[in-house]
This record gives sequence, C-alpha cells and structure tokens, in this order.
Amino acid sequence: MINILFGGNYKVFDGIMLCLMSAIKHTNEPLNVFILTCNLENLNPEYKPLTTEQVKILKQVVQTKNKNSNVTLKVLGSNFKNWIISNKNKFSTYTPFAFLRLFADNANLPEKIIYFDTDIMVNGNLSELFNINISDYELGVVLDRFGKVFINKTYFNSGVLLMNMKKIKESQLLENVRNMCKNKKMKFPDQTALNKLCKHKLFLPRKFNEQGNLKPDTIIQHFSKRFSLFPFFHTINIKPWQIELVQKKYKNHAYDCIYSEFLKIKNHFKL
Repeated sequence: MINILFGGNYKVFDGIMLCLMSAIKHTNEPLNVFILTCNLENLNPEYKPLTTEQVKILKQVVQTKNKNSNVTLKVLGSNFKNWIISNKNKFSTYTPFAFLRLFADNANLPEKIIYFDTDIMVNGNLSELFNINISDYELGVVLDRFGKVFINKTYFNSGVLLMNMKKIKESQLLENVRNMCKNKKMKFPDQTALNKLCKHKLFLPRKFNEQGNLKPDTIIQHFSKRFSLFPFFHTINIKPWQIELVQKKYKNHAYDCIYSEFLKIKNHFKL
C-alpha cells in the first residue's frame, strides 16, 4: 500500500482528483490517501475546509482501480488555527493551507508517506518512489529547478516529499520548522525553513519532481511557477486543472485521457 498526503481547503479538490486519477492510471498498488484540512472561515470566508462529500468522491475514484484504496480526511483544529493567527507569514503569497503539511507529525500518519502539493500529475508507477529506502533520512527530496541556481545549489523543492515520519518526530523537524515560520518573515516560508532545518535528506532524481516540461522518464510532474524570458521576462503559473492552457501553452497532451474522464466525473456529480 502506498501512503499519500495532501493538504488544502475545498478549492483544491480538482487538483487532488486529477493527481489521484493520474496516479491510479500508472500504479496498481492500493493508495492510502490522507488529506489535511481546516476551517479558517474566521480569517477569510473563502477559507472553507475540504468537505466529507468531496472526500467520498475521491474515495470512489481511487477505488475504481483498487477496492483496497482509501481516502481519509483529517481536520486540524485549534492548534493549527492559533498557530496561523500568530504566524508572521500568514499573509504570504500562499494561502494558510500551504502550512498544513507542517502539522503532519500531529496527524497520526503512517511512518512513511509521500507528500504532494495539489498541482501534481503522475506519469509513472508511484511504487518506484515509495519503495526508496529513507530509513536513515527525514526526507527524500528533489532539487528546486530555480532555487538550486539562484538560492543554493542544494536548495530543494518541497512540493514532493518522501517523508520518514519516525525520523521527523525524533528530530522534531516539523516542530522546528513551525517555530521558524511563526517567528521569521520569509518569501517562501515553509520551503525555506525546511531547507534550512532538514539535516538528513536524500536527494532524489529529477524524475520524481519534474518542474519543467514532461520528460521521457518523468514519474511525477509538478506544475510549479515557471519563468520565461520571451518576449519579455514574465512568470507562467499554469495548473493541471487549467486544461486548455496545459494543452495549448505547454503543448502537453499526456493527460488528455485523464482529462476526459475527469470532466465526465465532474459532470456526473454536477461539480
């Protein structure tokens, strides 16, 4: 069984569904999926949690491939809310839900789990990543496409993490990251803190977090922000659920069959 972790509110439902649909296309093993969420409507009316109804749909989706797959929703409470309220980075360029993964050590998760951002598509068998031995490491990570050039040659991207929860709890890594994010203003808060504080990490091949165009060996494609120099310097931030842009701007048709099924499901459930 392959353990997977997401975090987010109701708005990331499409991203999680697409990621899981792409995962079951390439992976025969059952998926044991956990999603962290929280109700933060007191901060913003749009900060509603992922719903149990959405989770039921995701569970049906993964069980179409393997009936032993499961999706579990974990709702964080006052600990997360109070931490966000007193956090110096609560008004960063990311929503507070980006910090949910930093509470993974409090969520009673399996000892080994893959964390995914919600802008991920799977293009190969996830067992190839999950079966990597990280018993001596806190995290398995992939270098950040731009950070390794402009920040530090060992700066990694935190959108895909192979997590050893036992080691993380022993070293108090996430607790230390939470303290740093709470007290120090940063541009890329949780990713920067993870980079600074994670001492035991295994660097993995780029194919496990491809942040550019799809390559022949890509297992996981991460639709993170890109930069373009032409016709002038600008950023490109296309996400997997922006189907027409993925197909036209990136000329990526690897997921067309998944998109077709995705739209059928959305139509069936009137989403």
